[in-house]
This record gives sequence, C-alpha cells and structure tokens, in this order.
Amino acid sequence: LKPFCLKLCPIKGPLVLLHMAFFKLHLLLGACWALPAVSLTVPSKALWFQQKVNHFSASNATYLQRYYMDDKHWAGPGSPIFVIMGGERGIPPEMGIFWPWISEVLARQFGGLVLVPEHRFYGESLPYGPASYEAEHLKGAMTSQEALADAAELIRSTQLARNCTVTGTSGYCPVLVIGGSYSGFLAAMMRMRYPAVVDMAYASSAPLKFYSQEVGQYAYYAKVTESAEKSMKGCAAAVLQAFQKMMDFFQTANSSQIAQQFSVCEPVSQPADLADNLLFLAEQTFATLNMVNYPPNSNTGLRRTCGSFIAAAGHRELEAFRDLFLQETHLGFMNQPLSRSTCFNVSAHLPAGESATARCGDWSGCTPGRDGEMWDFQTCSFEVERIGFGSEEQMFPSHPWTMEWLKEHCMKRFAVRPQPKSLVDLWGFDEATLVSSTSRILFVNGLNDGWSVAGILQNLSREKGLIAINLPNGAHHSELSLGLEETEEVRQVRQQILAIVGQWLEEIN
Repeated sequence: LKPFCLKLCPIKGPLVLLHMAFFKLHLLLGACWALPAVSLTVPSKALWFQQKVNHFSASNATYLQRYYMDDKHWAGPGSPIFVIMGGERGIPPEMGIFWPWISEVLARQFGGLVLVPEHRFYGESLPYGPASYEAEHLKGAMTSQEALADAAELIRSTQLARNCTVTGTSGYCPVLVIGGSYSGFLAAMMRMRYPAVVDMAYASSAPLKFYSQEVGQYAYYAKVTESAEKSMKGCAAAVLQAFQKMMDFFQTANSSQIAQQFSVCEPVSQPADLADNLLFLAEQTFATLNMVNYPPNSNTGLRRTCGSFIAAAGHRELEAFRDLFLQETHLGFMNQPLSRSTCFNVSAHLPAGESATARCGDWSGCTPGRDGEMWDFQTCSFEVERIGFGSEEQMFPSHPWTMEWLKEHCMKRFAVRPQPKSLVDLWGFDEATLVSSTSRILFVNGLNDGWSVAGILQNLSREKGLIAINLPNGAHHSELSLGLEETEEVRQVRQQILAIVGQWLEEIN
C-alpha cells in the first residue's frame, strides 16, 4: 500500500465514513479485486435547472440548463456530491453520465451523488434559445466565468434539496468537481474560484498552461508526432513524406482534381479553401487519433493509420489520405460516425456559422456544427491556445500560428478580439502561483497525450493536496473511461485516485 493509504482515519461520524471503511477493506484485499466492467456511458434522463443568464448583473433573466443526476449510491446527508463538469460539446440523454467510472466506482465507494451539468451554449442549454448563437449574445454570456457560476448555483441548490447542512457539521455534503480536457480546466477553476462551494477537484488532462500562455506553439504537435512514432517505428517519416506529396499536389491541382483525388462529395469552387480544409482535417485527425491512442501498442486507430502510411510510402501517399478521410476523420466524439458515405463530405466536418473553416481558433480541431462554432468562439475570446506547425520535431507541414491570424479569423467569425491573458491575470492559475492560490486539486495526465504538454506534471505541494499523477503510456484522460481496455497502469492510477479522494473526504469531515 502507498503510505497515504495507511493514514486513513478510523470510522466516525456520518454514513459516508461507513462507505470509506469498506473502501479501506477493498485496498487491504489488494488488486486481486477486479473493478466492474461497465459501458462507455450511462444513458440518463435529462433534468432541467433554472439558471441566471448573467450571474454578474442585476438582470433577472433565466434559462433552463440541462443536467443529469445519478443518486443510486447516494447515502444521504453527510455524503459527497461528485460533479462531472460538462465541456465543449452537448450531452444528449444517450450519453448522460459519460464517465461511468465516477458513477459506478467512485460514487459506490463513498455513497456519493453524481451531477453532470451541460455547459451553457452547448447542446440544449441555450440562454437565449435559438437566438443564442448571435454574436451579441455570445459576447455577453458565453464565458467560462458564467459556466462556473452555473455549476456553483446547481451545486448549492442540490445540497439544499438533499438536506445537506453547513460546512463543519455531520450533515455537510463535500463536493468534488471532476473534468477532463477543457472541463478539467473548469474543475480546477471551480476549486480556485468557488472554495466555499467546492472542496476538492480532480482535473484530468487539463491544459492549464495553454490558457496561462506558458506553452510554446510547437509543443502540442511535437508530442502527437512522438506518440505516433511510439505506436509504430517509421510512422513520423512516412506521414511527413505523405504531407509533402499532398502539398505538392495542391500547388497545381484545381478544385475538381482535388475533389476527385480525395473522394470529396460536394463541388467546391475555390481550390485554396478546399486544400486548406483538407490539409487541416488531416492534421486534426492525427490529433484526434492521438487522444484515443490507448493502450498504445494495441490496434488503435493511430497504429492502424501509421501502418497505412508506412505501407503507402513512395507510391500511394495521396490514396492514404483519401483512406484517412473516409475511415478515420468521419469518426466524432466517442468514435460515433459523423456520416456513412463512400465520399468525404467536407462541409459535414466544419463548425457552423458564417465564414466557417476547418482551421478554427483551436488548431487541434473544432467539432462540426454548433458545438464546434461555440468552441471556436471560446478559443477566439478567453481560452486562447497557441498551437502551430513548424518544428523539426513534427511530422506536419510548416504553418506557424500567429496572433495576427487569430485576430483576423475571430473578427471575421464573431467580431471579437482574443484576450489570451485576461483569465490568468485575474485568476492566477499559472504554475508559479497555484500553490499560493488553492489546495486539494488532483491533476492526472497521460504522457502520450498531446495535451499533456500543457498539464501540471509534478506535485506542486503534497501538503496542500496539489498532486500530479502521470500515466507514462496514457492518452487523453484514459483513466476515466472504463470502456477502454483496462491496463495495469490504469488500475494502479485508479487505486491512487480512490485513496486520495478518501483521504480528502476524511479531512473535510
């Protein structure tokens, strides 16, 4: 057992501690207990909460925020509330509780209740209804600050409805906020910005350093390249050679030739626009494949793609890209097909809205449709990510990111100017000041994940509970999805997470 596992206190107080006693027995019996196998998501009934449209004004305007709840393990007042933060996509009922490890393991161990609020302006949580996507409404209400306030209001309302009592009493319901990727950033910020509401945070693959502007622009795709080469030796060289062939082809081909070569469905009049959309969608596909490249030596999409490009080297590189578009690019979130067609529909992969292009504010890629449009807006305003192409450590054509490009793109799309330093200057979440700003945040990173270059990779203060756990072979929040093949690495990390949460709960109670 880890030393901190042995420091857990004896049973006392409210019912949650009885669950913790069984959890300690689970630890003492060791890893011979297998964690239960569950699906990728837990479909749930949508619930609706009346939220303020603007938490920081005197307006009384409200909207209905969609959320989900799982209370089957709830042990009553004195038990914890686990909040899975919604991120940059809608959460339909068939997805519901989208990280079952939280509801089926963490909540069961500690008698917890699980909440999943959908992020404002995504899915059906629309503060202005169908008019929500108008620029004037986005500028006024589409911010992470407002999303954090939404979650805080929902938490307080739930505590009241569940008869939880105030901090320091036996009926207090401690709150752990959980998130992965952008929602991992939100989870950490909930602990920092609302310490009276949130007692602890678990931030997986959370790219804080992108939003504090502490990462060089070439780091992300250098890590994606490194991960591809680890998946299959020779991959990086083969992919770079293929991209060079693609760029050469674009120099002389017209729109019809480009569409024919890559099996594009719809006619496109401007060859330069079509070429850049295809180039970026190919780059974005490698970024997406990197996020789900776990376990790295199994038959993942990235490993299959690397094999295809190596086999195509020297004679059919362009066909390899066509196959990439038809076989891998069409897969969306949770690997759900965006389309089933023998041709590649470029438009189906673009964000919604005027002047939309595949190359959005986030150069790792935006999802199609309204969700992609909303994330494009966020990365055009406060969540600015410097991600570019141009390093010798990358397997991609040189295309540096510039603030000038972003300003032009964002003005054309939304008539907004990026504010890359506004949040970190106000909130102080750069690595140097985190220790003095907060406590009890667990950072988990997969070191094969491109986003890990912006993560907190080492303990900042064990005394204050600012702890980092790294999976050397992990991808994007791999430990949160039980549907993936469960390696020994993931099992060990989950045991550490359970022990840390258990220790924090005893400290709070």
